[in-house]
Amino acid sequence: MGSLGFCFLVLLAGPGRLAAQDNASRLFLTSADNDGPAPSATASLTFPVYRLLPEESRDLEPADWTPLCAAHRLLSADSSEYERSTAFPSLMIDAPPQPDQAEAEVPRWAFLERHRLLLSTLIPIAGLALVTANSLLGYNTDHGFDVNREGWFGPNTTNGGADKASHLVDYFIVASLFADGYRVLGYSENAAILWGFGMALATGLGNEVSDGFTRHGFSWEDYAMDAAGATVASVISVTQTRDLFGMRTSHLPGSTYTHDVYSADFKISGLGRRLGVNIGPLRWLLLSVTYGSKGYRVSPPIELQRQVGFEVGLNLQQILNDLGVKRNTWWGYSLHLIDYIRFPYTAVGMRYDLNHGKWHGPNGGNFD
Repeated sequence: MGSLGFCFLVLLAGPGRLAAQDNASRLFLTSADNDGPAPSATASLTFPVYRLLPEESRDLEPADWTPLCAAHRLLSADSSEYERSTAFPSLMIDAPPQPDQAEAEVPRWAFLERHRLLLSTLIPIAGLALVTANSLLGYNTDHGFDVNREGWFGPNTTNGGADKASHLVDYFIVASLFADGYRVLGYSENAAILWGFGMALATGLGNEVSDGFTRHGFSWEDYAMDAAGATVASVISVTQTRDLFGMRTSHLPGSTYTHDVYSADFKISGLGRRLGVNIGPLRWLLLSVTYGSKGYRVSPPIELQRQVGFEVGLNLQQILNDLGVKRNTWWGYSLHLIDYIRFPYTAVGMRYDLNHGKWHGPNGGNFD
């Protein structure tokens, strides 16, 4: 008799011991609760996991038993769950699809885990040192601390709001990478997310305080967008929806924002996986909402635009996964850093210019 057939025999026998005779020895089927009351015939019955034991070991403690088959339940004929199982048998046979946990997998190294306390102390110090050095060493600091009211996404702001979109997406990425770093160190999922969120807030504040001593000045608006990006990343991780949602940047440090497009993405692959549907090549596509500005701080001057867009683009993350490049190896994780980058010519969509009330496209957004 196969193992599946034996499990059904267990269900028919009910709680208690089932003896079988062969030429070698007697085998006993026993549960953890041999003397419990008989279950009601009208209730939904939950049976414990059963173990097949030789006669000489039938009195072993439950911790010493060897698993034979998984626990099963018997449903009463008048239960609502029984009605669902007869109406939709395929839904009851197959386990519901789970989100792709490969999104949260990271490479592991025992050496790093053994030195977790030391590295957990060094990471905040190094992170704050780097963002402080970026401001204080990269810009002139010959004046005092200033607070700059930059505005948000208005048409008359310095960058048309593209810098605010940049802060949102950048700190989505920062929080995600810090959380991955703490996963590598062996922290639990919730602890890693909390550390990633806290480190994103700390480095964002450190960056703005340092900017306060440069020509940029401290910007509450920038820091609010930093916090918003870190919050979005943390909520997506907590709700285990990284297989559905993400953000990407296309900004190059030191450049203006006129060729940048920032995207908030919906991953079709995640939807198909959750529905248990084979969507074929559609899994390699993203549906995105984008923001970008044109002409701000550009010489010679061109028409100023603030563009909100809707586009379809390539899901490079899913393409890498399908090629066997996973995040749970060091080289695979390094390649998956492109998950956070929106490359030019990898998407096409329509853009609405908020400044002039007209549509542009279909185009790629970066150089159009």
